[in-house]
Amino acid sequence: MIKQRLISVRSERCLDCGFCRQYVACSLRKTGCIGCGVCIKGCPQGAIDLQPRTAPGSSIKFKVDGDACQIEGPLSVLHALEELGFPVKNQMTVNDPADAFCATGGCWNCAVVIDGALLPSCITPVREGMEIDLNPDKIQRSEPLRIVTLMRPAPHYHPSIFTHGCNFSCDLCHNWNLTFSSVGRTIGPEKTAAGLNLDLKEDYWVGISGGEPTLNRRWLVETVRELRLAAPDIRIQLDTNASLLTPDYIDELVEAGITDISPDLKAKGPDTFMRVCGITSEKTARDYLETSWEAVRYLNDAYGDHIFMAVSVPCHPNSHSVKELEEIAQTIVSINPDIPVTLIEYQPAFRLRDWPFVSRKAMDQVLKVFETIGLSRVIVQGGTEIPRAMDPMDLALSSEEF
Repeated sequence: MIKQRLISVRSERCLDCGFCRQYVACSLRKTGCIGCGVCIKGCPQGAIDLQPRTAPGSSIKFKVDGDACQIEGPLSVLHALEELGFPVKNQMTVNDPADAFCATGGCWNCAVVIDGALLPSCITPVREGMEIDLNPDKIQRSEPLRIVTLMRPAPHYHPSIFTHGCNFSCDLCHNWNLTFSSVGRTIGPEKTAAGLNLDLKEDYWVGISGGEPTLNRRWLVETVRELRLAAPDIRIQLDTNASLLTPDYIDELVEAGITDISPDLKAKGPDTFMRVCGITSEKTARDYLETSWEAVRYLNDAYGDHIFMAVSVPCHPNSHSVKELEEIAQTIVSINPDIPVTLIEYQPAFRLRDWPFVSRKAMDQVLKVFETIGLSRVIVQGGTEIPRAMDPMDLALSSEEF
């Protein structure tokens, strides 16, 4: 049975900021809207929705693992495979949860071999005569790829790699213009390391952030290895929401050469977590929460003597109650009261640009809560230490890649 075909539609809330035209790898101009929905997650107004298509579709013949298939298009490869009973299950990172996708075309965690080349299935339209290969061995033999923005000082203190794509959908996303973008440099680990042009005399630290870097596990592990080869003595830091950071994943990253890991713990309870992170499934929220907190515990117990871990806790009076913050602090204390903690001021951004700025007094109150509960190494990051998030109407002026 053919499922209802969908098309993206903008509402009157649209600001005409240009994000869905300039920052999203949209197939609209080539094949028409394929209903992939990648323009939705990065809309700063929440002004895009999927609605039933009224125009007639066209029949498309293609092959999956050599077998002839036919489907009504236009449609993405991902949705076509799901409809035909070939769901894409993180072929590149087989240990990840089945829903570990960014849904915006940036992480390439849904990539499959299409006409002999690795391509993201979520934004690639099904074409007449296309040959899709789901063989895990062939996918593993392909170089892992994802979209990244490479950054050098200034304004960044150190060379850094910003990975596009995230499995969260936070309304306060500070880096939303890059996180949800599927336009940029699609490169593998070797070119990523080479593209930073690391200076062995001057560069002593490199950061990997996003977005969520742990999406697309093979890309991340191999990139860490390439950085270690390029600069044997450099410190390599990973910023992560830790929702996919299982013990075996941590082991692999440590073996590859990671030296610093900063888990970003956004909540303790599932209700706050779902509200802050834009997660609609309670099961997914509980799974992500359990994984992230277990990652902190495992890093402390297994690698506390040689991997530097600093936990980040973003907070805002509108998003986190005092009770929630107390539970976060108490859980960290139960793991190790000496874990360094950075309290990050949640600024108004993205879809919540009308929220008030957090006062220094409010952050000092949170600091007192954490210290009173027993954490000994807590600092506050806020004010001018955090650059303002991109305003939607300034998108045309933004560029950080060198």
